Amino acid sequence: MQNVKQYQRNEDFIYRKIVDEMILVPIHNDVADMDAIYTLNGVGAFLWDHLDRPTTQNHLQEAILSEYGVDPEVVFADLEKFLGEMTAIGAVQEV
Repeated sequence: MQNVKQYQRNEDFIYRKIVDEMILVPIHNDVADMDAIYTLNGVGAFLWDHLDRPTTQNHLQEAILSEYGVDPEVVFADLEKFLGEMTAIGAVQEV
């Protein structure tokens, strides 16, 4: 069964690559919340790039499989966790 929910990154989070780390910083009232900095791994950064417009979980899963060629079951579980965590902190929203 296909998941038809669409997700998109929250534009109130700034994404930056600093040396070899990819970080997300939430912005509240035009001020960065430096007490809440989140680090993304390579796959997380890949997903963040793909969340620049509304997209489904299935599309994200297919993109990961195409890019990295890993086990689909592992991708599904890891993607569920990523979207859950990013939604919980407000970095990703259902649209």
